[in-house]
Formats: sequence, C-alpha cells, structure tokens
Amino acid sequence: MIAGKKGVKKLSDINILPDIQHELKPEFELYINQVGVENVKVPFLLDSLYGGTHSLIANVEMTTDLRDNIKGISMSMLLRSLIKYLDKPLKHETIKQILEEFKTAVETNSDHSFIKFDFELPINKKAPKSNMVFPQFYKCGFSGKLDHDEFRFFSKVLVQYQSYCPCSASLCNHLKENGSNGFPHAQRSFCDLLVEVKPENVIWLETLIELIENAVSNRVYPLLRRMDEQIVAKIAAENPQFVEDSIRRICNSLNQEESIHDYIVKCYHEESLHTSNAIAIAWKGIDKGFRGTHYL
Repeated sequence: MIAGKKGVKKLSDINILPDIQHELKPEFELYINQVGVENVKVPFLLDSLYGGTHSLIANVEMTTDLRDNIKGISMSMLLRSLIKYLDKPLKHETIKQILEEFKTAVETNSDHSFIKFDFELPINKKAPKSNMVFPQFYKCGFSGKLDHDEFRFFSKVLVQYQSYCPCSASLCNHLKENGSNGFPHAQRSFCDLLVEVKPENVIWLETLIELIENAVSNRVYPLLRRMDEQIVAKIAAENPQFVEDSIRRICNSLNQEESIHDYIVKCYHEESLHTSNAIAIAWKGIDKGFRGTHYL
C-alpha cells in the first residue's frame, strides 16, 4: 500500500505503476519505420462467396511507425484493439477501422500503420468425373496500410496447379514417331498472387482462386479416383505449358478484372527433371504500382 494526497492506493493500481516507455527518452533519437508484433494467432470469421461463414485461425502481424523522441509503444494495445472485431466477419472496412484505432491505441500518434492476416481458406473441390467432394485448403491473406489518412487494401492467394513441359512432350512425340516411347515430365506448380483492391471495390478470394485455376486449366484436387485421373491427364495433355505460358495466361485474365487496381504475380514450377525451379514474375505496370519481388 502507498499513502498519498488522495489516500491509500494499492500497488496494483495502473495509474501508479511505472511506464518507462513514456517516462524515459530513447538512447538514440532515431525514427523507426515499423514496430509491433507478429506471429499472433487469432480466431476470426470470414464470409464465403458460396454462402455461409468460415470460422478460421489467422496469423497476424501488426505494426506502426515510431517517432524519434518516443522510446517505445504499448505492444499489448495493438492486440487489445483486435478484441471487439474477433466476432465480426473480416472485411476491408474492418481492417481500416482497426488501423485507424492504432493511432490512439498505441499513444504515439502514428502516421503509418500496417496489419496482415495470413490464413488457410477451405473450398470444397469436386472431382471432374466421379463428382466426389473434398475440402482443399488455400493459403490466403488480407493486409491493409494506413499512411496518414490514405487507406490501401491488399488480398493474397497461393494456388497450386500442375504443368506438363511442352519441350518434354515434343521429345516424347519424336520418340513415338521413331518407334520408341517416353513420358512427358510433370511439375508441381504454384501461383503466388498479390492484388491491390480499391476500397470502393470488392473481389472475393474465391474469385481470385477460380481466375488462376481457369487460366492455367490444369487443376489439382485433394481426392481423385482412377476415372478422374484419366480426365486430369487428358486435360494436361491438351494444355502443356512453360512457366512463361502460365504467367501470361494468368496476367491476361487479371487484366480483364476491373475490380483489381494493381497486381504482382509469381509463378514457379518445381522441376521434376532438374534440381532447380523455373520462375516467372510479372506486375500490372501502372504508375506508382508494384515493382519487384519484395511485395510477395
């Protein structure tokens, strides 16, 4: 207990507990671009394009900038600002509200704040012939930036597909023409896509996933029977593609989506014939838009 002008206070009283982040000055008065927390697990709700709401777990990163004359921020306040949103479906409006609360929550009057949600989105996938349905999980993410009063919103998806090498297929045809046989080599392939969506627009994660799968044609499935595998093999034979072919197909489809302001996409094919991966990276090319791989 402590006796003071206003009477006796408990040592646990938050008003008398030391707070060196605000009481002390930094050793070096240097501006910090981002400070905060990462690897925070939170439950959240997400509406589905196909109806209903998913109850998911996200890995969250939250940061803000720090002025040169302030020693530190209250990290717990970042987490506390999430509490009232955990039982509401996560949308870009929600992310904007959270970022706006950062300004007062961390008590540093921040000018730049950032938040990122990474999670796995389940989508039921139907086999092409047997029609068996089984859930497939896609790595997805939402992120938002608030620079002064300018809000920017981003969506991210990682989609696996299959690719059959056109060069290998051609060599196998040459073998067949000369009385021999060979099998084209196949590759596990992936499209890593980040899009910026204007706040007044909406594009569903499921729409981005469908766009990529439709563009490359060669889908993968969590569960197949032999009748399905035969259909998948037929489609693959009709759609051999280099990584350059895959990314051009995807970019062509992205360019037709009016809701997408900007995008950056990376395709990579895990070679079965070589020890290296084949990669291709492209962005939309708008003024002051995405440049370089550090966005992915």
